[in-house]
Amino acid sequence: MRPRPCRAAILACLRLASIRMTPTPASCAPLDLTELRQALAGQRVRILYQPIIRLSDRCPISIEVLARLADPVRGVLEPGAFVPGMEDAGLGRALFEAVIETAFSDWHDAGIGALGMSLAINLPHDVLIDPTLRNWLEAARIRHAIPAGRIVIELTESQPLLRMPELGLAVTALRAWGYGLAIDDVGPDIRDHAPLLDLPFTSLKLDRALVQAIGSGESLAFMRTVMASARLAGLTVVAEGVEDERTWHAVAAHGVDHVQGYLVSRPLAAAALVAWHDGRCAGPY
Repeated sequence: MRPRPCRAAILACLRLASIRMTPTPASCAPLDLTELRQALAGQRVRILYQPIIRLSDRCPISIEVLARLADPVRGVLEPGAFVPGMEDAGLGRALFEAVIETAFSDWHDAGIGALGMSLAINLPHDVLIDPTLRNWLEAARIRHAIPAGRIVIELTESQPLLRMPELGLAVTALRAWGYGLAIDDVGPDIRDHAPLLDLPFTSLKLDRALVQAIGSGESLAFMRTVMASARLAGLTVVAEGVEDERTWHAVAAHGVDHVQGYLVSRPLAAAALVAWHDGRCAGPY
């Protein structure tokens, strides 16, 4: 068993991670194709982890893997500055592989695997439906000795779902291997998720905007509908964007299972994540 760090060491580690990984403003102009390729070739993709906890007992159960890009001129970039460009340029798979290799390496090297949580990894559907990518993912998982049951693939909403039969095959194959699968970014402003509920997903993530507007009439009605649908499909429900106690209690009242957001933790570098996990008994969340 690893020794528990003192509170001063935990806080110092968290401050250091925040300084090193503070992203540039979201208004930063997107990178062009040459810059995107140079970033991948130069291995400038960085990883942060945001904890997800079980609402009923506040136990950490998962971490979402979040990509950042270290640009030599503009600093650490948020996904909006590089992910859409990479997907449009056909570099989505290369980005995914870079993220996976880093996260899988951190599993053992940084001690993330010893925390007992699962890895939640975002993946657009055009990458997910590629059978060669699925085989690569499975080979990488085996090479890093990570149980499939400790990995959750989150289907992102960055692209329209135009190839549902192929998506069904992909989801079925990953579930057969033991992976968890989440429907990401569920909210009233996103397209109808009903077709996805017929596929063997294991969880559903409520969009941050929906969660933070949970008191409004439209959001309230949608929340009730989607929660009922999720229960009928046997899905675990995760609320993203929980940043204050009011929102915490609101999603709890609707029966949400898991919570993610700044009230729990900001995204953390691997070392800070381990410190957060070991020292989280110092706070209420």
